[in-house]
Amino acid sequence: MTGHISSIEPGQAARPGRRPLAAPAVGYAGALLAIALLAAAAVALRDAVISAGWLSGTRWIDSAIEWLDGLSFAAWMIPVGIAAVLVGLWLLILAVLPRRPTAARADAESSVWIEYDDLARAATHLAATVPGVLHVRSKAKRRRIRVVAEVTDPGSRSMAESIENSVRTGLSEILTDVPAIRTRTRTGGH
Repeated sequence: MTGHISSIEPGQAARPGRRPLAAPAVGYAGALLAIALLAAAAVALRDAVISAGWLSGTRWIDSAIEWLDGLSFAAWMIPVGIAAVLVGLWLLILAVLPRRPTAARADAESSVWIEYDDLARAATHLAATVPGVLHVRSKAKRRRIRVVAEVTDPGSRSMAESIENSVRTGLSEILTDVPAIRTRTRTGGH
């Protein structure tokens, strides 16, 4: 058995890897549909056991077919049909939605990604190093990092700017592109 092992020559940059992406949105709907199919299989198995004579009782599939065969038009059928079409359209939209990214690219020669939760932790730590900051919470998304800080003097515009500069400077050392940073301050420690 022969195989090709690629190697990187000294001075040659590694190819960046794929960006980490979230699970497809339709995957969750697929799991629910799989559970529904398993339930239908259980009903079919029960009816097969009854048909084989191993259990006694009426077959549920026959009862359902007789119920459907005896139906005539009723007003409830229109909203049920509309709901079925809407669910189908929703599943179709979920199937074509792009997967959302879950990490930001680190400034490294190899493929290194930092998840947004970890980026928020880093922003929290960087904001907490600013004098006068008592407590910090951060949330990071693809395009924006939101920092909410409890400070000793929230009226000072320079406090919010200091926090933002600290976060931007710290993150610019580890990220290729730093997202926009929004800082909000309020009085804390009372």
